[in-house]
Amino acid sequence: MRFQKVIILGLALCLTAGIGGCGKEKTAVYVQQVSSLTGISSGERFSGMVVSENIAEIKKDSDKDVAELLVKEGQDVKEGDPLFTYDTDQLQLAADKLDLEREQLSASMDDYEVQIGELERDRDKAGANMKLQYTIQIQTLQVSQKEAELNLKTKKAELEKAKKLLQNATITSPVTGRVQAVNENGTDSQGNPAPYITIQQEGSYRVKGTIGELQQGAIREGDRIRMTSRVDSSKTWLGTVKLVDYENPIKNDNNRMMSSDSMSTASKYPFYVELDTVEGLIMGQHLYIELDTGDGTGAGIPLSSAYICFEEEGNAYVWAENGRGKLEKRSVTVGAYNEQMDTYDVTDGLADTDYIAFPDAELCKPGAPTSHTPVVSDPEEGDMDAAMDADMDMGLDMDISVEETTPIEGVIEGIDSGEISQEEIEAAADQLASGEIDTDDIEKALEGEVG
Repeated sequence: MRFQKVIILGLALCLTAGIGGCGKEKTAVYVQQVSSLTGISSGERFSGMVVSENIAEIKKDSDKDVAELLVKEGQDVKEGDPLFTYDTDQLQLAADKLDLEREQLSASMDDYEVQIGELERDRDKAGANMKLQYTIQIQTLQVSQKEAELNLKTKKAELEKAKKLLQNATITSPVTGRVQAVNENGTDSQGNPAPYITIQQEGSYRVKGTIGELQQGAIREGDRIRMTSRVDSSKTWLGTVKLVDYENPIKNDNNRMMSSDSMSTASKYPFYVELDTVEGLIMGQHLYIELDTGDGTGAGIPLSSAYICFEEEGNAYVWAENGRGKLEKRSVTVGAYNEQMDTYDVTDGLADTDYIAFPDAELCKPGAPTSHTPVVSDPEEGDMDAAMDADMDMGLDMDISVEETTPIEGVIEGIDSGEISQEEIEAAADQLASGEIDTDDIEKALEGEVG
């Protein structure tokens, strides 16, 4: 009975293989790793840091000297905390000078008033021919008096400002956050004006990552990202890439493009991830960043549409290696279609470490052998000889007499007599197609029973 089952499966093997004779060697199907086809590996990690979306910039008065800087880069500050103080000695001297000038102007105003009064009295006593001269002198003094009055108002305003500066010589933080930069030169590396202190505001977090020039395309806007703590791998956060800024490469202090290594001048570019939640994160925290393709919650693997097949019902599948050197028809879930790149986002059923084949209608069959190197097909001449040689290799006795019944003929007679039904053959073929039975096992069984 076991012999009969093995032969049934042997017939089914011939049917599912779609070949003319049993024992013909199958052509291996070339398979490639998904990551090599997409150029993206979910295992590829990038460095990132928690930053703030909102930045507070504090400028200093270029006419004043800073007496003391009270913070440093990386320091956490609260709203109202002192950042730096101006030189109060200089401010006091300026205020004293303004006060002295105010007093001088006030005194000159009084002096003008006295002189005008004396001239008016002298004019009243003078004769008709002298009154005009007194009038001109009086009008000249009155103009000077008006100028002094305006100057006095200006000096009073400047004095009030100087007094306020004395009272507010200590500059405080307008927000709660972390000091990102302190620029005592007043300019950046390119010579452009820069704020004295830059503070990243707390609360509105995002993650800033860095991608190399040779990695362009590995991170795309809209990609789902998984971020992992560098000190505790059990802590992870999810987010979405909102911007990959190829327009503004990162530069170092020498105004040169950042390098991926000390011998390279390849540029690096920033990208920004919007977080699903900021719980447990702190400003300046360093994280590992990688594509989130492992749990179906991400954008998926961008796979060329040429490798994806669709059934009449619309279900998608690929021809994938089953891990035992055989091909299988594997169902996958696809998401968005990128018309520009002609790719589908495969969100489930496929990992970047899997191997898949180009869907060749003649070669791609369930159970077909696979190869990780390109396969060169031999000409089909002499197929009958090859089939006969294969039968000889399997141990089949090709020198039997006409009267002797071969195992295959015996099964065929069993089918004719009704002892073996067509349903049994079809059921065996289904088992082979689904992968429940490995073709290698069938060939070994045939060798053992027939040999």
